[in-house]
Amino acid sequence: MSWFDNATGGYDVRANRFNASGMPMWGANGVLVADRSFSSTVDYSSWVVSGNQFAVAYNDDRLGGDRISFSLLSDTGAILWTTTLGTAGASVANPKVCQDPFDGSIYGSWLENSASKVQKFDVTTGAAIWSTPVTIQDGTAQTWNADLWPAADATGGVMLSCVRQVGFTGAKTIKAWRISPTGVVGWTAASTAPSVVFSTGSLQFGNYPSCQSVYGVGYVFCWYTSGPLQSYVQVLNTAGVAQFGANGAAVTSTTTLNRVSPSFAADGPTNRVYVVWPEQVPNTSTYSVAAQSFALNGNGTRLWGESGASLLSPTTLYSADFTAVRCGGGATFAWQSSTAFGQTSLYARRLNDDGSNAWSSGSVLVDGASSKSKMVSYRQSAATVVVWSDGATGSADIKGQRIGNDGSVGGNPTLPGDVNQDGVVNGTDLAFVLAGWGTTNPIADINHDGIVDGLDLAFVLAGWS
Repeated sequence: MSWFDNATGGYDVRANRFNASGMPMWGANGVLVADRSFSSTVDYSSWVVSGNQFAVAYNDDRLGGDRISFSLLSDTGAILWTTTLGTAGASVANPKVCQDPFDGSIYGSWLENSASKVQKFDVTTGAAIWSTPVTIQDGTAQTWNADLWPAADATGGVMLSCVRQVGFTGAKTIKAWRISPTGVVGWTAASTAPSVVFSTGSLQFGNYPSCQSVYGVGYVFCWYTSGPLQSYVQVLNTAGVAQFGANGAAVTSTTTLNRVSPSFAADGPTNRVYVVWPEQVPNTSTYSVAAQSFALNGNGTRLWGESGASLLSPTTLYSADFTAVRCGGGATFAWQSSTAFGQTSLYARRLNDDGSNAWSSGSVLVDGASSKSKMVSYRQSAATVVVWSDGATGSADIKGQRIGNDGSVGGNPTLPGDVNQDGVVNGTDLAFVLAGWGTTNPIADINHDGIVDGLDLAFVLAGWS
């Protein structure tokens, strides 16, 4: 994983690798990828590359001015290469990176002035393969890089999604371009035209929705519009043809609630896409959380009812930072709910494919109240791993937790004192608890009550091998 670190200023780029037990493999604070001098954060991207390598794309001011750099790290955290692109003096932003699984090449994209750029790199050397980057612009409209994914079929290459806008106040819509391994733009040999993801309504200003390619199926998009405040899903097949109608499928049949900031995950083997979002009664402090599912090869029919499945009933708790992870036969959703500023707790809930609760407890508490933000998640064998920023502004840490598909939180549920999950409870586990004593360290907080104390020590002593 990667993050921005402002401990010494500049919002440096750092990265770390963790084993299946959640233990860092590149040192406690990871490795420094780029020592920068920025005064604020900007979007960036990362990708796990074959051979346990890791690619990162980021804005870079180390060569003077603002450029875009792509770095590849080895499985031990060594920087194998860094390639810097972007026209000097241009406005560059929002870099993305991915790998073509067929030829192993790395692809990168970024916003440059009013257009988007795409380049292909040799995975071994980082050398740019195309003599000049491919430029993507829809006529004279601003065409801003949103996301980049490998092609969903065996022909290789990538799919680039962009936010299209004319003028500062113009409607902001999404279009998608297919780019071949040789840099040819177009979904077919006869046309370079993009596919329209949606054309009615507009994104919020500054919103660049993510997407996902699903091999053999196509490309899944999820976004929300500014009027009404409603969330949508669209699927383009491998030929770039929209499957959920001209403007996608709304997650609910009504627009009486504000539904924004959706998170989604698509799963090819189960032919599903899962979406989670917050709901708000307009002009009130009443919030709830809901989820929906669609068949990837369907026409946009809502599978969990016209209003979706409820994850959190209406409450005055403000909820934000949502994630969805497909888990074969259902999905695990996570969200943060706040009772007051700096008092945010992290919850999770898993639903079966029919929308019913997978856990008898309903939701589970993943981490107690603290300052939280910037949550992401990913799938692990029989589990979901959630990672978030934790702590007050200026002193936040990065924390993570494992949520089993059975609703267990933490490591081995049959041996809870095994903090480092090596199959035995011994002095190493005791050292973790003692080192975290009195803190909220989620690794050592075995019973997940928000503090490392005697109760956690009791688990270690009771399970001593």
